[in-house]
Amino acid sequence: MTRFVAVASGKGGVGKTTTSINLGVALKNLGKDSLVLDGNLTTPDVGLHLGVTNLPVTLHDVLDGKKSILNATYVHASGLKVIPADISFKALKRLNFKKLRSVFDGLKGTSEVIIIDCGAGLSKDVLSVMRFADEALIVTNPELSAVTNALKTIKAAEENNITVLGVVLNKVKDNQDLMSIENVEALLDKPIVGVIPETDYMRKALKAKHPLVYYYPKSDAAKAFKKLASGLIGDVYEEHNEERKGLFGYILQKLGLKK
Repeated sequence: MTRFVAVASGKGGVGKTTTSINLGVALKNLGKDSLVLDGNLTTPDVGLHLGVTNLPVTLHDVLDGKKSILNATYVHASGLKVIPADISFKALKRLNFKKLRSVFDGLKGTSEVIIIDCGAGLSKDVLSVMRFADEALIVTNPELSAVTNALKTIKAAEENNITVLGVVLNKVKDNQDLMSIENVEALLDKPIVGVIPETDYMRKALKAKHPLVYYYPKSDAAKAFKKLASGLIGDVYEEHNEERKGLFGYILQKLGLKK
């Protein structure tokens, strides 16, 4: 059974797309068949983050009825499957929301976990995509305006019968004068399921057009995404187990038992 998980935020710039992409890679590395769909149909970012632009087929072509969903599915160097949306301005003029249901129906059974990178805010366009999710993760930063908007997003998700799994607190700095994790959790009345630290590695990974989990897998932020992914599938992330598996794989490769 396919799980549709919306990654949503009340405002832009909180790291929603980077969360979607890195969560997808982390799930793939855990053996889950995962896919990231760019559900931000007006200002899509997934393709830009991964360096896959000017594509022959995008989600917009599927919504137009011109292509199948398989034609719009690509595999990044990290192994992550993605369905990008069209970044061109002309795509806005031919945007067709009427076939969204057929798109999501067609995706059922194609992957174990499909992450929907929703647009920011609570516009009609955003909600029209989010409502096809079964579950949602809400991304925010530890600042009052972002948290306030996250609260609205939680309420909107629940009104659409979407189970809010929890909150991902992104861009967290040490010794900051912003809201504490405890205060954010209390205000939103949802568990903090991921705490992603602010890091220069993220900027470097974005510049290289690669997910952080793939490009800097040993960074603290990458480990935080791996922990988030483990929690999403009911596992407990243990760093020493990952290192042991990596060493074991290296030995197998040297022995010619693994490619």
